[in-house]
Amino acid sequence: MERVGSSVLLVESLQHGKAGALAELVHKYQRRIYRIAMQITRNHEDASDVTQETFLKVYESIYSLRRKAAFETWIYRIAVNKATNLVKRRDRRCESSLSVVCEHDAHFDFRRNSNLINVPHLHVEKQELQKTVTQAVNSLSLKHRTVVVLYEFEGLTHVEIASILGCSEGTVRSRLHYARKQLRERLKSYIDATSVDLR
Repeated sequence: MERVGSSVLLVESLQHGKAGALAELVHKYQRRIYRIAMQITRNHEDASDVTQETFLKVYESIYSLRRKAAFETWIYRIAVNKATNLVKRRDRRCESSLSVVCEHDAHFDFRRNSNLINVPHLHVEKQELQKTVTQAVNSLSLKHRTVVVLYEFEGLTHVEIASILGCSEGTVRSRLHYARKQLRERLKSYIDATSVDLR
């Protein structure tokens, strides 16, 4: 997670009633918050709503933030909570009506050259790989998808994710391990088709 002293100054300014500081914080974090919301909700409209609600919550609750240096973890926690709660509500609505069709078209952005599926030299077109892995990640449960999003795509540490999700670091590691295992299983046929040695 990025560590920038200017964020502390902006938080202090906002806590002192300088409205312009909020606009600067929005400019600084909006894209990252939207990206996380999009990857969790898998829906553009929902991601936009989550982003707006996150900054509204920041404005309403900024005075409760005691450790200014923890702002980034705090805003991530707000965004993740709002996104996961929205998904849970949406899924309940989908389950209660057979006439509802939930379509998700989110595509994960490979910001990190990670070992998500432990395939170091997958020689295929990036777009094809992205689509395939996106479908696999989207098929994970909400709690496992969220950990993958924060660790693999946002580059957060286990400690930061534990703070955001309100769980232990061991739980984060366990969820990430399980998610990687599930992804390898679900991508096995695709990987085998590319004749890649996974050893």
